[in-house]
Amino acid sequence: MDTTAAKQKNIRYYILSIIGVAIMVLFPLLPPISTVTPVGMQILGIYLGLLFLWSTVDVIWPSFLGILLLGFTDYYTVSGLISAGWGDGTNVYIMLICIFAYFVTKSGVSDIMVQAIIGLKFAKGKPYIISFLFLSAAYIVGAVVSMTPACLIVWALFTKYAKDIGYKKSEAYPVMMIVGIAMAGLMGFSLFPFRVPGSVLVGMVEATGVTVSFVSYVLTSFCMGFGAILVYLVLVRFLFRPDVERVKADYDFGTHEAMTPYQKQVLGLTVLMIVMFIVQSAFSSTWIGQILTQLGSSGIVLVLLTVMVFLRRKDGSPFADILEATKEGVAWPVFYLLTVGMPLTYALADESLGISQMLTDFMTPLFSGKGGLILFVFLTCLLCVVMTNLMLNGTVAMIIYVIAAPFSASLGIHPGLLACCIHVASNVSIVLPPANPIAAVMHGMTDWVTPKDIYKFSIPLAVAIWLIACAVFLTIGRVLFGAV
Repeated sequence: MDTTAAKQKNIRYYILSIIGVAIMVLFPLLPPISTVTPVGMQILGIYLGLLFLWSTVDVIWPSFLGILLLGFTDYYTVSGLISAGWGDGTNVYIMLICIFAYFVTKSGVSDIMVQAIIGLKFAKGKPYIISFLFLSAAYIVGAVVSMTPACLIVWALFTKYAKDIGYKKSEAYPVMMIVGIAMAGLMGFSLFPFRVPGSVLVGMVEATGVTVSFVSYVLTSFCMGFGAILVYLVLVRFLFRPDVERVKADYDFGTHEAMTPYQKQVLGLTVLMIVMFIVQSAFSSTWIGQILTQLGSSGIVLVLLTVMVFLRRKDGSPFADILEATKEGVAWPVFYLLTVGMPLTYALADESLGISQMLTDFMTPLFSGKGGLILFVFLTCLLCVVMTNLMLNGTVAMIIYVIAAPFSASLGIHPGLLACCIHVASNVSIVLPPANPIAAVMHGMTDWVTPKDIYKFSIPLAVAIWLIACAVFLTIGRVLFGAV
């Protein structure tokens, strides 16, 4: 970057920073809005300023500033806020699960899983079966490991395959698969409630005393996410109709390497963790379910990490280097965001501040009457899908949940179902480059796609996922979760 461009970038950075800080400091000086109290205006101003700074400037220093400014309101103290934010159970859980996921990613298990899936012999010569396997590989690795290795690994294998069979830049089939792989990885990452932002939302639900069923959450998320893969392939097959003749040619994907004992052990521990979460939720009345319930989600991950750090490999090296994982594996920007974000969301929901009442008064006329439930579901999912392409999905999820949660009881919606739907819909960040790192990388694959190519497939796909999420929410989800 030349000096002039760098100077302009810095000027823009400081201007946006000044605007964000001004919102935080000056907003409380305005007359109280509707039912919002003077203290509520202080909280709301800091919240709006943080949203602006998180979306346009940075995550880390605005979060630190937010803690300091909140500490000088009439609602929090700095020491109390640090204790509430850094010690929040959701934050600790996210840090532990990031550490665990780092070991799974580093072990190379995901590479072998992808190679094994796309190399299945029965798919040879069947274009949409091969396409389904590529997307399924991204979904499974996204669920078990993370969305980043899921997309990067499957993209690498697919682009090599597409090049070998003669496809070139901007041809419909490779474009639709590149977009689809991004979608599948993100939907897989939405499967389990221990992923961000699902873990944040579940933490907010359970803080109110409502239990969220792990099994109901996973089944609902699966119907939305994996359903999106199936619907996308149907849309491609009958609406977009790309040229797939070259996919029918016989192609050798090669034989995948056998897993090493270490990789088998890491995969086994991952499966064990998922099983423990299922038992904790579905069999809580059994003696082992009671133990797991007492441990809690963080305790389950901590047990497995304790075992991993304790064990030694044959060469004497640690089975898991916890210090390396803490440095390389933890999403610290997200952690810092949540240290102020979680206390803020609790404050926004505090009825004594009048913020939640203001939102309720505004939204109630929309959701009253016979069609209120359907309108609520469609608007909630639509806001998630649109906003997540403009700012961080974790931020979007928290904003939408705080606005929507007060209506869940009156509309007969289990808050766990609301959290699950917001989790999935807020991960539909596949359209614009700033949406998330995966979208940015996809837009950077200029050897294969242009922005116009991406929008051609990603926008209809985002609309399809929005409709699927709404349909599952109103049908299967309500059956699985019931009402509170």
